[in-house]
Amino acid sequence: DGNDAAANGTPNDGHNPFGFAFFSTLHGKSYIKPHTGPMNLRLRIHLPLIVPRNTQPDAFSSRPVTKCGIRVGDQIREWHEGKAVVLDDSYEHEVWNETEDLRVLLLVDVWHPDVRRVERERIGKMFGFAISQGWMGSNSSSSGSSSSKEE
Repeated sequence: DGNDAAANGTPNDGHNPFGFAFFSTLHGKSYIKPHTGPMNLRLRIHLPLIVPRNTQPDAFSSRPVTKCGIRVGDQIREWHEGKAVVLDDSYEHEVWNETEDLRVLLLVDVWHPDVRRVERERIGKMFGFAISQGWMGSNSSSSGSSSSKEE
């Protein structure tokens, strides 16, 4: 069947070659230094699953708002279990956990709403062609795992 996207090396319509879903674990007393994502074609959703309980800053905190949070650009947010934070990770961002406890998020990438459907289709075809030529590996799975990386 010539219409089978897998057979001709192109992703299905709407496929996001930048889309991933994975868990991010940040242990206590951890910090991920400021960094940026590779492009602004996606938004990254952070869904906190496990958040340390005592995140109020104290005299020993290096952060004025929270002991466990994220800074994107000049905005600082603290985590609340079950309350998603959506960000364009092409902006500089950093995360920290000054508590003793574990913080776990589910991270999900989605298309940036400013990327039009025709652009999505063309980007998908471009990546499908690159994969079919062997220029890059196939991303057959849209899930993975992370331990304190790629926030």
